[in-house]
Amino acid sequence: MWREIDIDDIEAVRQMESFVRSHPNGHFLQMPRWANVKDFWKWRGLLFFRNDQLVGAISVLIRPLPCNYSIFYVPRGPVCDRSDSLLWIEMINAIKQLAKKHRAILLDMDPDELDEDCKCRAVMLDYGFKEKTDAGFGNIQPQHVFRLDLAGKSQEEIYQAFTPKTRYNIGLSQRKGVTIREYSGADLIPGQVFETFSDLMLITGERDQFYVRGSQYFENLLRSLKDDARLFIAYYQKQAIAASIEVFCGRKAWYLYGASSNEHRNTMPNYFLQWTMIRRAMERGCKVYDFRGVPGNPDENDPLYGLYRFKKGFSGTYTKFSGLFTYSFKPLYMLVFQVAAKIRKLIVPSIRKAGT
Repeated sequence: MWREIDIDDIEAVRQMESFVRSHPNGHFLQMPRWANVKDFWKWRGLLFFRNDQLVGAISVLIRPLPCNYSIFYVPRGPVCDRSDSLLWIEMINAIKQLAKKHRAILLDMDPDELDEDCKCRAVMLDYGFKEKTDAGFGNIQPQHVFRLDLAGKSQEEIYQAFTPKTRYNIGLSQRKGVTIREYSGADLIPGQVFETFSDLMLITGERDQFYVRGSQYFENLLRSLKDDARLFIAYYQKQAIAASIEVFCGRKAWYLYGASSNEHRNTMPNYFLQWTMIRRAMERGCKVYDFRGVPGNPDENDPLYGLYRFKKGFSGTYTKFSGLFTYSFKPLYMLVFQVAAKIRKLIVPSIRKAGT
């Protein structure tokens, strides 16, 4: 048995939130409150029951398209026992029913499951899903990450496992006098703090050539996730030189965003920030710290190799997730949408470059 809920069904949303937090396969992107971060998307939750017990949940983001159509996205879901093939089939059928209601043309789903242990793959492929893998950052969520196992370890054990260079850089940052201020999404954070973070992100985006969201997005993120989000800003001689955002769900933590100034990079603030976030995750009882995306085939000539080397220094496990699974409800409409998206990718960079 399953039921559909919306964000105004307060009691059902609380039930889903509690389930996602406590489940081993829970993920912050499957928490209902994440819907508040996505301004241009609608949200629906699907809850699945057996013998009156909640056994599965799906957070579906719905993006409206012209002519009353939409696309579905299930980020890092569903949350369930993924070895239960009968439940998977029920979930797929439920999403198909929801798709008819919202005239969805496409579903994207990237389960939070390791590639070598992807129990859902056979069921999804049998039901007509197509799997896309990517060695870089082409999929919606990064397929390759570093994850640090925190379970049963002390801070000293974690620290001593870092490479010597990483430990040196953490110590160097502290000796140079870098300080870190922490802000909780549950607190009333001054607007200037978001502007500071946004400015650092803009500098980083320009330096590393990637698109950066506006300050309102980061404010929505922190305020929506409340105590499940932390903003850290590193200062040197009263100047903000680096910053990062960490999010939590149950016993897991993720390094979500990071930024740094072009100045005072020799103070190594990003190393100190990572160590601060790892310690905060341990204090919350987290068992896993996820550094998020790195390139899939690391090569010293890869522009992202520096990012790979930086994260590798914290001695996490290099991890590959299963790919992005796509299902076409309306193949012809999906083809039109894909062509339009490719045209947009060609146009938008030109607009941004022109400064409009």
